[in-house]
Amino acid sequence: MALLDVPPTKANLLELKDQLAIAKSGYELLEEKREVLVSELLNIIDDAEAFRREVTERLAAAFVSLGEAITRLGAEQVERAALACTTEAHITLRERSIMGVPIPLMERKLLELEPQFGLLGTSFSLDEALRRFYDALERILRLAETERAAWHLAIELKKTQRRVSALEYIFIPQYEETIHYIEARLEEVERETIFQMKLLKNRSAKGG
Repeated sequence: MALLDVPPTKANLLELKDQLAIAKSGYELLEEKREVLVSELLNIIDDAEAFRREVTERLAAAFVSLGEAITRLGAEQVERAALACTTEAHITLRERSIMGVPIPLMERKLLELEPQFGLLGTSFSLDEALRRFYDALERILRLAETERAAWHLAIELKKTQRRVSALEYIFIPQYEETIHYIEARLEEVERETIFQMKLLKNRSAKGG
């Protein structure tokens, strides 16, 4: 690994040791952040998988009821009844923070489902299909919120992992090797200085 391009002086040695301490402290903080993000992401992925199963199951049940309604009433009658059914979802986006990562929260309020068609020309299966699609919509919104949160955490986790790896495998080893080189170089210079001083002393003694 290439050493840092700094002169081997005591001042630079002290500065590099300070920078190494900061890098190690940053590594520990990032490693802690990475562990928290991994834990949170795994939990959110579990939630997302559970919501996805619920959505799949509820939509499947809703389509079964819809199929029964179409069989009993005919496609045109079901389509006319569906056009009379309206509902709205009021959604407000907020955020919460996990280790400094903004996670979107979806405040949602589904207005009460109120079919506008009369009893005549409808069936229980149509009412059941309507109710099941309405229930599935709530789960779909929760799934969207959860998957969005997982996406944000995954991106931040990837960034954090890159920083952790850079510190662990590049910057910290580079600082350590440069410090070791400067220490060795300073010791060598010190030995040379001591040797020169002894040599001069011996020469002075002989000359006296």
